[in-house]
Amino acid sequence: MKTRIIYMLTISIGLFISACKKDSALVDEINKTEIQKKQIQQIIPDKYLDSLKKLGLVVNTGITPANVEGSYAINPLLLEATNIPNDFKIGYRFNDARLNLSKQDADFNIYLLGKNFLAERDTSIVTAISGTGNDITIYGKVKSYKAGKVAEFAIILTAKLENKTFKNFKYGLICISNKNTATDNTFIKEGQGRVVYESDVLSTTITQQEFLAITQDKQILSSSGTTKQVLVY
Repeated sequence: MKTRIIYMLTISIGLFISACKKDSALVDEINKTEIQKKQIQQIIPDKYLDSLKKLGLVVNTGITPANVEGSYAINPLLLEATNIPNDFKIGYRFNDARLNLSKQDADFNIYLLGKNFLAERDTSIVTAISGTGNDITIYGKVKSYKAGKVAEFAIILTAKLENKTFKNFKYGLICISNKNTATDNTFIKEGQGRVVYESDVLSTTITQQEFLAITQDKQILSSSGTTKQVLVY
């Protein structure tokens, strides 16, 4: 009887410890999900993220994105969808882009340097990453300045990491704040945006030195800095 009691106590303790570990893991997952959600909502409100989804952008969710640090050549880039009146025709080719990702951490922060995604004198505010395994999505919020006017945009990059390159790369670009007058055409209106995709499906990995050589103007989308080149006006 004594042996049986000890055995039952051992089983009970084991189950209790196991349950505690599961509870702890669940709490940790919930906390991480909330941290990530708040970061993303600082970048792009749900209604504008939904607008990009309606244009065909697939957003990879999850709190376990693979490490995507590295430099990439993204080309050729073609217009897939737009809700901007009188915009370029579907299939229009944009300038080739370059991408450098670094300082990714467990709190979903990531530094993103880019060329030919954004406009002249954009200042980054927030960045974040989500995803499960190799299916990732990166979020950035920027301020764009032109002719003394200002507007805020979100850029959402989505892809699958495979053999240290990106497959099925797309990005969505949308205006999330434009407080200029209704008749002012310096920027597109709030809620207007595009989805652009890499038509050969596969990016090319480049070295950081090659990236820096290409981007001598040090265009940047990160926790601070400036960018130059194509955006939507």
